[in-house]
Amino acid sequence: MLIMPQQFLRVVYSPGVQPDKWFNRYDERIPSWKIASAQADDPLKYVQAGAADVAIVRLPSAEQGGVGGKESDLHEVRLYDEQLGVAAPKDHPLKVVESATLVDVEDEVINAEPDAQGRVDLAKVREGLQVVAANVGVVIAPRPLLRAINQPGVVHRDLFDAPRVGGTRVALVWRKDRDADEVQDFVGICRGRKAGSSRQVGAKGKRKRKG
Repeated sequence: MLIMPQQFLRVVYSPGVQPDKWFNRYDERIPSWKIASAQADDPLKYVQAGAADVAIVRLPSAEQGGVGGKESDLHEVRLYDEQLGVAAPKDHPLKVVESATLVDVEDEVINAEPDAQGRVDLAKVREGLQVVAANVGVVIAPRPLLRAINQPGVVHRDLFDAPRVGGTRVALVWRKDRDADEVQDFVGICRGRKAGSSRQVGAKGKRKRKG
């Protein structure tokens, strides 16, 4: 049996994204390839610089034209929309409810929130959560991000009916000149492609790499 050298698909992802199930499926299904992953506040810059093959990135829902627009050198595949959340001090009334609306926190100091397009300032969210832990105000952000930061002294809940706050989506992004079989196999797995699919190239041993 021919033993192929191990190769790595480099994937960088935003805080709050939980890609482990996709990584595991890729490692199981694609012979001679494994995922090499890292979390980063700005995954796109690693893809643009050629330091990563694929980014799983949080993007504003309002920006629907693709990363960088039609003339971009990047491909984008939308995966899902994120649930908005709100974080409050641990003894806030939010702790006894399952979800909240913007009306529930309208009298609070908002330490951080996405803008109307859905752009999230990660540094401001982290700083704002520390202020919340000191019993001052609230932070509005994607719920998965609040869960991932896991600031002590804070509770967080789903937030609904917040029309002024833009939503976020999670998408796969990769360079057009890096659109190889191993990348397409990963994209397919993230989109729910089943094991044994006729569209899965890597499992057949037919391999074409770019870059």
